[in-house]
Amino acid sequence: MRTLGILGALVVAVLLAGPGPAAAQGCPPPRALVDTVLGMKYCTDPAFSGAVDTLTLRLRQEARAARQAGRLVIYMSTPISPRGGGVEKVNVEIAAAVKARLEKVYGGGAWILDPGAHQMPSIGAKSPGGGDYMVMFTRVLAGDDGAGRDFDMAHFTGPGDMRAFFGCSGDDITGCLGRWLAGRAAADADLKRIADNPDTRRAFLRYYAMRASAAHSAGAHDEWNIFVRINRKRTLGDQISMFFDGRAASPAEMETEISPGYEVR
Repeated sequence: MRTLGILGALVVAVLLAGPGPAAAQGCPPPRALVDTVLGMKYCTDPAFSGAVDTLTLRLRQEARAARQAGRLVIYMSTPISPRGGGVEKVNVEIAAAVKARLEKVYGGGAWILDPGAHQMPSIGAKSPGGGDYMVMFTRVLAGDDGAGRDFDMAHFTGPGDMRAFFGCSGDDITGCLGRWLAGRAAADADLKRIADNPDTRRAFLRYYAMRASAAHSAGAHDEWNIFVRINRKRTLGDQISMFFDGRAASPAEMETEISPGYEVR
């Protein structure tokens, strides 16, 4: 029943998300459509191609160094974007906390890649977009042949992971989040503005009580589909393990795609 709950959460997210950002956006010049080894296409800005290549090389080298050292390699997907009522700097803290917990759970024999900790610099007034990042992470995860040989597991952050950060794993989740926000707002002007405005406070509570999950992240949707396509290329028994909210995904989930995020279809 727990597995069905995971799949159900993802299905609900797909229905709520609709066609996703990629379906609604074009790719006007100077942006260009870039294909990947998995057949997933993204709208990118050629100005960031050098940064994409540089970060791809560095992250692949780090993952391979961990494997050569005999460590298991885990990819951790945690939403960073404030889309839907979240707070980016809080999400960065949550990602670091989830990473630290996974490191404790799996011990020194594992190495964890947190994508949120690796940002590309802006070029002039331009900032890298979701498509630029997804080209890079598709290359990192899939490798040259699309079989993802550098990775052993993917962890997709769920609501339980998020609530643990706030210490809100028991009853009265909204009350717990409200108390956390009030406490942080006392020393944080950004969070005080959220706490003092009824609309933004409600959005904060709704996001972290109900939506704080990879299921509501455009990038995480693409990352899920990347691993699904990788697993389709690998033999049974050699597929990359996939976890959502700390629970192992079922065989069906590991081979089922969800609605795209930044992928252009």
